Amino acid sequence: MKPSTLRFLIVVSAIYVFALVLLRSIIPETLTPTLSLLALPLVLVVLVLAFDLSDRATIPSRTKAPEGPRRLRARDVQYLTRQVEVAAKASPAYFETILRGRLRELLVEKVSLETGMERESVKRALADANIGPRLLKDLETYKLLYYSPPRGAEARLHLLRQIIDRIEGWKP
Repeated sequence: MKPSTLRFLIVVSAIYVFALVLLRSIIPETLTPTLSLLALPLVLVVLVLAFDLSDRATIPSRTKAPEGPRRLRARDVQYLTRQVEVAAKASPAYFETILRGRLRELLVEKVSLETGMERESVKRALADANIGPRLLKDLETYKLLYYSPPRGAEARLHLLRQIIDRIEGWKP
């Protein structure tokens, strides 16, 4: 119960007890009070309390439908741009683990959205050298993402451009 409702009940109870004591002092002891004299104030308290509580009642909020999978946002693109700038100067290991890993995640997300498959099953399928190319229906995209990367910085940047174009244009 809310504190204001509790305060309201205490005030009303005190007024009720005061009214009963006052009425008992006015009415002679030989007369017994009628049932309506005792019950009417209680019914009024119940009605006022019900009105007080219904006034505070709220309508339940609508449950939100779960949002779809996360889309590529501008900050993701900026983050990837910074990674590409570093990749031009970094080691092949950085290129392989960070950049190509992120591009693989983007491809997994796109394949999952386009085909309706779960992300984990898409990830497992693409990691498999037999199932991955068949799922993509594009051996060249698979080779760019899952085979060994080139050694030179310019060749890696060219590879990134090719991968991004192929991921954007991929359709099941």
